[in-house]
Amino acid sequence: MALNRLLATTILAAGLVATPYLAHQAEAQATMEAAPGAEIAQDESKIDAFIVAALAVAETRQAYMAQLEATTSEEEQMAIVQEADAAILEVVETSPDITIDEYIAIGEAAAADPELAERIDARFAETHAD
Repeated sequence: MALNRLLATTILAAGLVATPYLAHQAEAQATMEAAPGAEIAQDESKIDAFIVAALAVAETRQAYMAQLEATTSEEEQMAIVQEADAAILEVVETSPDITIDEYIAIGEAAAADPELAERIDARFAETHAD
């Protein structure tokens, strides 16, 4: 259950952070197939890379959330959000074996497809069992 919330929150955060990036890429994606994330997610190595990136995104997000909660100035909060957006994009860009487009596509596909989200959760549990 906690894992589902972590991944859901991370996917949501990635989607929100990537919104400006996605808006810019929307025209290019219009020519691509309808659900590229579902296709990409057929590759277990991409699922593994997505999980690694999602965990790094969650860690980065938590660090910035602490900063955000510590300030009341709206101007400072906006600056922190912009810095967090850039840091999260950099985390995904530097994650091995996955591109930002693939990360976003898998995240969107998992948000729309409960079976895929369940498969990602199961793969996470399998690869990160204590």
